[in-house]
Formats: sequence, structure tokens, C-alpha cells
Amino acid sequence: MRRTRRNFLTVGTAVGAVIAGAVGYEGWSYFAKRYPPTPYDDLLSYLSDREAAKEVGRAFLATNRGFTPAHAAAALRKRMGTRAISNVLQHEIAAGDIVEATHWLLPQTLVGLCALAAKT
Repeated sequence: MRRTRRNFLTVGTAVGAVIAGAVGYEGWSYFAKRYPPTPYDDLLSYLSDREAAKEVGRAFLATNRGFTPAHAAAALRKRMGTRAISNVLQHEIAAGDIVEATHWLLPQTLVGLCALAAKT
């Protein structure tokens, strides 16, 4: 087979497309922030930005010294049940279940998740 520039470009483009497809399909996991496993990963998975949540959690914990992760996790699991997090938060806002964390007024479940992230 005679090697021509057209064959080289065709093969190079095909290889590049396969590599780009593989990186696009699985590449996001290489850049995602990884955290050590905790017993609360089922709850912490609701947080899209755990670093920002830790900041809110630290602000809440500064004025609430009695927070224990095990009790908070049990209460959060009970409060959430099988409902979606958005439904739980909307219900808490409507019911007035709001907690102050320094300068933030947030639903009780969200503050609990943030405090749990700060403790882990």
C-alpha cells in the first residue's frame, strides 16, 4: 500500500476522534474532585460544591457546638426519606424551617448537609 498524505491524515483524524470521544465520555471523572470515603457519602452526594458547603458548615458550627455528625446524619436521612432534595428544601422554606449560619439564612436540611461536610 502506498503511503500518501491523504491516508496519513485520514488515519490521524480517526485516531484523534477516538481519543477525543474517550476523553469526552470518561474524562470528566479524571478532573472531578475526589474525597475520601465517609459513612455519610449518601448524604454528601446531594452537594454539588462540597468546598463551598464546608464554608457554610464551618460558619454554622462556629455558633452551634453541640453538632454531632452521627445524630445529624440520622436526622437528615429521616427528614429526607425518599423525597428529592429539591422537594425537601421547598417544603422547609414554605414551612419556615430556616436556620441562620452567620450571614446566610438557609433551609435546615441544607445547613445540616453543609455542617456534615465541614465535619468530614
